[in-house]
Amino acid sequence: PKALKKISSGLDALYNFQFISSDKYFQDFINLNPEHPAGYYFKSIKNLWIYLDNKNEDHLDKFVNYTDTAVIKSEIFLKNDSTDTFSFYILGAVYYQRAVAHTRGEEYLNALWTTKMFQYYFNRIVAIDSTYFDAYMCLGLYNFAVSQAPHSWRWALDLTGIEGDKKLGLEYLKLASKKGKYSKVDAQFYLSQVYSEFFLNFKESEQYLKFLATSYPRNLLFKYALGNLHVKKYNLKSAEKKFNAVIQSEDSIFVQLKNYSILALGDLLYIQNYFDSAKYYYHTFLDSSFDHHLRGSASLKLGLCYLIEGDTTTAKNYFEKADEGNLDIDEDVYAKKRGEQFSDDLPDSLEISLLRYENIMNSGQFKAAIDSLEKLNRLFISDTLRAELMLYISEAYYHLKKYKQSLEYSVGLLNFENCETWVKAFACYYAARASKALKNFEDAELFIEYASNYNNFYFENKLTDRLNALFYELQD
Repeated sequence: PKALKKISSGLDALYNFQFISSDKYFQDFINLNPEHPAGYYFKSIKNLWIYLDNKNEDHLDKFVNYTDTAVIKSEIFLKNDSTDTFSFYILGAVYYQRAVAHTRGEEYLNALWTTKMFQYYFNRIVAIDSTYFDAYMCLGLYNFAVSQAPHSWRWALDLTGIEGDKKLGLEYLKLASKKGKYSKVDAQFYLSQVYSEFFLNFKESEQYLKFLATSYPRNLLFKYALGNLHVKKYNLKSAEKKFNAVIQSEDSIFVQLKNYSILALGDLLYIQNYFDSAKYYYHTFLDSSFDHHLRGSASLKLGLCYLIEGDTTTAKNYFEKADEGNLDIDEDVYAKKRGEQFSDDLPDSLEISLLRYENIMNSGQFKAAIDSLEKLNRLFISDTLRAELMLYISEAYYHLKKYKQSLEYSVGLLNFENCETWVKAFACYYAARASKALKNFEDAELFIEYASNYNNFYFENKLTDRLNALFYELQD
């Protein structure tokens, strides 16, 4: 119907976080077309977003009620026209959103089932009309995400027959981002995250995010994502502005997003070695966050802040709380194990020095980091500490585009016997990355193979993504 224009206007308001306006557009559409599924589906989205942020069950119930109505009315349309692609789109979109909701609720088997459902409906669409570009957004995200699933998920994916193709997923996302109508913005945002998190292509990611943030200036998620990207680009001042913009927003709906921005400001201060200032933000995050995601990491860093200031009693208290995070994510797994270690055996002055110098590198001061790390390297230190130190020097040289030196340090530490597994695994990746930059492609593939032989180490999921991305680029 012509009233579908109201849907487009409603989506513009929705993405700009103007929810009163978007609700009005969608409700006007429902009033004009009470038997059409579109208004009910699109009105459900805001409620899902709020649930994803703060797990508010009332909004989850509203989301389910609206989407139940959308499903019923879509099925009625399809009884009259079995090739109605728009009704198939609504059904596919509903089950995609439900898969997201189930994942947020940690109902992973339900998420897998609804994933199969949305895949079915979107495949039906492209079988009827291959130019129905909105269908490609979810199919693209599905293919890419499944291809990146951690090994611990393989049994469930195999059981349900779910398979993914990374290259196809990327192609589909690009197609939806260019030619989609209802899912274009989503596709552009997900592409920005794929380029940032997987390919480390910050330039491409920033192009998408800047466009989205300019088009929808009130959207806090786009601001937050830009802040994270600027941290990765070592543009800390710009990142700080983005996170503060989220925190200071008058929009009080997305409470947890603001909490994560508070945590991000703490991390910014932490990597600049402003430990006393960082404490305030870590305390605020731990007091206000109602999610276990990153609680362990925040507690570990807060403990280290106190330790560096000489307050060992409070430091131990937070090290003991470092097991309260989400053990499905690398940062909190690391925090739990380090917290247990530090509770029994506090880091000594050399380990604290290494932490400070690692922070200098993480804040983008690569030359200064190398100078400090090399001074520490000349002291009498353990092989375990020296290997980690050499890993950071390799990383710093890579960012200075001194690939030979980066390769030398990463390969050199592989000879250490007393060395943590994660250090050797990342050293293989750093060697592969430097080899690729030096156009020694066979060596790069060999180091990737070496890295793949390690398992059960810190940040294993992160490294697996990095290795997959590097291997993908070598094959491209």
